[in-house]
Amino acid sequence: MNYAVILAGGTGTRFWPFSRELEPKQFMHVLSNNSLLQNTIIRLSGIIEPENIFIISNKLYLYELKSQIKTLKVPDSNIVLEPDARNTAAAIALAASLILAKDKEAVMLVLPSDHYIRGKKEFSSCIKSAIKCARKDFMVTIGIKPQDASTGYGYIKTAKPLSGLGVKCIKVSKFIEKPAFALAKKYAIDKRFFWNSGIFIWKASVFMEELRKFLPDMYQIFKDVKKIEQVGKKWFSIKPISVDYGIMAFSKKIVLVPADFYWTDLGSWDALTKILPKDACGNVSKADFLGLNCRGVSVFSRSARFISAVGVRDLIIADTPDAILVCNNNNAQDVKKIVDLLKVGRRKECISHITEKRPWGEFTVLQKGIGFKIKLIQIYPKKRLSLQRHTKRAEHWVVVSGCAKVTTSGKAKVVKANNSIYVPIGQKHRLENPGNSVLRVVEVQTGSYLEEDDIERFDDDFKR
Repeated sequence: MNYAVILAGGTGTRFWPFSRELEPKQFMHVLSNNSLLQNTIIRLSGIIEPENIFIISNKLYLYELKSQIKTLKVPDSNIVLEPDARNTAAAIALAASLILAKDKEAVMLVLPSDHYIRGKKEFSSCIKSAIKCARKDFMVTIGIKPQDASTGYGYIKTAKPLSGLGVKCIKVSKFIEKPAFALAKKYAIDKRFFWNSGIFIWKASVFMEELRKFLPDMYQIFKDVKKIEQVGKKWFSIKPISVDYGIMAFSKKIVLVPADFYWTDLGSWDALTKILPKDACGNVSKADFLGLNCRGVSVFSRSARFISAVGVRDLIIADTPDAILVCNNNNAQDVKKIVDLLKVGRRKECISHITEKRPWGEFTVLQKGIGFKIKLIQIYPKKRLSLQRHTKRAEHWVVVSGCAKVTTSGKAKVVKANNSIYVPIGQKHRLENPGNSVLRVVEVQTGSYLEEDDIERFDDDFKR
């Protein structure tokens, strides 16, 4: 049978400030009403059955993943959570071992969760051709004909086309890491070169055999794995390496199937600007924006803020309620360096937005000052927070809409709209929404320390 493995554990740092560690780009609704991950799953319709789609991610995103796949018929049990990020070779090896335990003849399609693809019929036809090649024991990669001299993609150099397979495929000569611009210009006009899409198709058994040849230590960890629990602590001994560097650069079984669909990996802001419509001056606007004498300016916003610019050229402006990025188009790949600096400075802006999602709902920080913080809490119907207490802050809850069930010191109380309740420091408490509509509560925190780690949980529906 055919299986799909969607890699969904990345943090999308080059898409900052929209993409954050707790809300990476694969979960964002960038170009449609569906997220990039959801579109990836929908695109597989007619190729892979939903029960054969596996998603590899990490524990940070478990509840968001469950929420996003709820209507797409992918079982929650197909979410595979890595203990820690170890790059793509380990993620794929884990998936291959789990799939082999189900099906010794399995063909697996490996694809990232954050690509933009236009042309579903062409995509489906291309993947079906690649599956035919994979059944002949080839390791297949999907190649994209370069549209320009991009330095943001890896390249694949091809040799001669193969005959007798019934589909168009080309022998791969070598994989080339992201080149300098001078080389990218040469590759873009040379018909032997393709962009590396990061989409791969092979038999799970063939992949494991190549893993044994080129990454034998990793193979020893995964060779007999039928459940992720069997990996245990050995996972943390894995040397992080990409499948491109670890296997694809050495295997002699690699062939390329050329894509005839539009593709971009949406790796950075400049990739997005190439997709969206432009005005007569080459400007892109997804915001409340007014530009005067501007050319090549792309503006994106997740806030209600009005943005204006005068006399600027070739800029990307990305606005969120707590952070703004201003970047030259030619430096879009360097946004990751900003995120690295934010991490060094322990800035919260690289981790989360002012609105943070939780499995029970979300909260937004409305205002913060010395000794106080004000939040808007929204709780989904029939959901509740953990039974908890805080050692350094008190909380005052005002119900804005809906009806809250509040438990304090073991006693439950109903708090209706326009009413409030006070929770002193150190008191066990729980906030719950017993209704059928979203409960909205304004929370005023007061105390000497107001960060989210001042929490002791006694009972939690989400096992945190």
